[in-house]
Amino acid sequence: MESVFSRFDSYNFEADRRFQEGLKGLNKSNICRDETKQLDMKLFFYNRFIEPIDQTSYKQRRSASSHVTPVDCSSIVEQLNQATPSDSDSDISKKETTETSAETEPEQLSFAEVMRLIQEGKEVPGVKNLDIRPTNESPTPPQMERILKPWEVASVSK
Repeated sequence: MESVFSRFDSYNFEADRRFQEGLKGLNKSNICRDETKQLDMKLFFYNRFIEPIDQTSYKQRRSASSHVTPVDCSSIVEQLNQATPSDSDSDISKKETTETSAETEPEQLSFAEVMRLIQEGKEVPGVKNLDIRPTNESPTPPQMERILKPWEVASVSK
């Protein structure tokens, strides 16, 4: 078990692209501030993607040992801030803005309340009004022949 712990201690999380991308997403919610949260994230990632590791045993060993090296979160945050934003970053920021805007909306309406609003002709909060108008054009005739079903093919060939 000690060899797993030593491999975990020597694993370079800063060079792992998947870990850094996940950390970028979590960094926006300021989870990185707490050293124990940072350790939990590293243990979860290592256990999920590298090799199984017993998290409670590692934490007990780490608290018992005197050579604990504190995790410097500020250097990781600086590296993340210097990195150019990718498409996934913009997707994450879009999701966060929609989540925060959803938090500012009033509480969820029940089905009965929504039905009452619809019956009264009032707008339902949070629902987009789509401007859908018919084109009033005749449909175009199909240009391809219909493909026969397997049972139709059998009856035609007989």
